[in-house]
Amino acid sequence: MVRDMSNSEKFLAIYNEIDVFMRKELNVESWVSHKELIRRLIDKGNLIIKTYADDLISYAELRNAIVHNPYKNQFEPIAEPHEIILNKYDKLKSQILNPPLALDTLAIRGKDIFKISLEDSIIAVMEVMNNRSFTHVPVIENNKLIGVFSENTIFSYIVNNKNVLIDDEFKIKDFIEFIPLNNHCSECFLFRPRTITVIEIEEVFKSDIIGNKRIAAVFITENGRENEKILGLITQWDVIAAKNFKNI
Repeated sequence: MVRDMSNSEKFLAIYNEIDVFMRKELNVESWVSHKELIRRLIDKGNLIIKTYADDLISYAELRNAIVHNPYKNQFEPIAEPHEIILNKYDKLKSQILNPPLALDTLAIRGKDIFKISLEDSIIAVMEVMNNRSFTHVPVIENNKLIGVFSENTIFSYIVNNKNVLIDDEFKIKDFIEFIPLNNHCSECFLFRPRTITVIEIEEVFKSDIIGNKRIAAVFITENGRENEKILGLITQWDVIAAKNFKNI
């Protein structure tokens, strides 16, 4: 009869999986320590390892205490990890080995993005934005992204066209001067490939400002190029909402 693994055995199995992964990533010899693997991956730019470095080092120290037990003849293991620690370590392993992609977890998928054209009524668009709490709406013509309509667009238009009353006759095309991505006075838009991870997107929005402009949204395309089909859209609010959901 096969016995169930103890928590310490499960813990060591998780440690070994992470250790093997890091060695493959760095292509290093077996004598390089676990802590050194962590340090080298941080230097290499691995954001997940960097974010959870303190936890990984703590788990490595616990592993060493379990493996290098000076009292093996009297009792073993010297420490039995709590179920909560085991679950946290296992989730961290999943993050490291299979980092979740932003497109799969955070982004509004291409087919679900509210898109508009130059011929759409400005009032109708603003009503949808207000009712559905949309902050930025891609403007599409001939299946290509030509810009974004946002509060910034309206602000710029009013500043440059004083005493103008926006009514039902106005269409998106009337704001064409302020719609192109590079024409937004205080916000900018980025493009990233479909392989970008959740933690990488979080890092993007931590930057917040690029060249005196706030990062308003990130478009995800196949290779992160502006001329490619939009696969997903992420705003800072999407990142904040996801974090708040995880904390519930």
